Amino acid sequence: MAKETVTVLSKNHKIITAGRKDCDVYCDITQEVIIPSDIDVVINFAAVFSGDSDEEIINAEKTNSLGTLNICVAAKKSGAEHIINISSLSAMHDESSPYYSIYAITKRHADELAKFYCGLNKIPLTVLRPSQIYADSDAFAEHQPFFYQIVDKAESGEDITIYGKNDALRNYIHAVDLAEVISRVIQKQVTGVYACMYPSNITFSEIAHTAQTVFAKGGKILFVDNQPDIPDNIFDSELTIYEKIEYHPGISINEGLKRIKAYREEKSA
Repeated sequence: MAKETVTVLSKNHKIITAGRKDCDVYCDITQEVIIPSDIDVVINFAAVFSGDSDEEIINAEKTNSLGTLNICVAAKKSGAEHIINISSLSAMHDESSPYYSIYAITKRHADELAKFYCGLNKIPLTVLRPSQIYADSDAFAEHQPFFYQIVDKAESGEDITIYGKNDALRNYIHAVDLAEVISRVIQKQVTGVYACMYPSNITFSEIAHTAQTVFAKGGKILFVDNQPDIPDNIFDSELTIYEKIEYHPGISINEGLKRIKAYREEKSA
């Protein structure tokens, strides 16, 4: 997501990237973070997603929660004028959700720490909570495996299988739309905590049907009802941020899948 955002922001801003690999500056946010004094806006994309073992759980807390706090402390020292923390709608999951996890817990901790620290030190803060993110490339396939499995099967003309009887609902936002949201948040200096979702949800079968239509290779959509249902993973619609930045996500699943098809065709040419 950081790479997608850099592409958009670099048109009008000087960008310095920081991270543990392939960045301008080496930075491990679980350690002391140093930010140059001439930086206006700090955007935090760092996140750890896994967390089943003791080591992974501890690492998730160190990276997602304390790492965010380390960035806020460094931003204060540097005199940065605005912090943007890229969180997740997963931060809203509680114990009643089948998607409750160390990722959800630590992203919520990160949001709360950032709000507390920035409020205490009067640092403008924006917390953006995207829904599930996808892009033209397969860069997000690790975190959206079933979405890209649907795409792969539609491209090859295979049948698409959905487990259970529930046609699970999801909300996907294209990375280009999210990058534009971030850009406009900076331009308009919007602060606060906001959901970043596509204006409408979609079912797996709708995604599958659209993918099969876009790739036009055939294939059926099959429900295997002797398998456990896949739970929905959606939230109440919250579109406040789009009114504030005067921009609404415009890449529908249909358009997004056409972009994926075009990207793959260009890559294989």
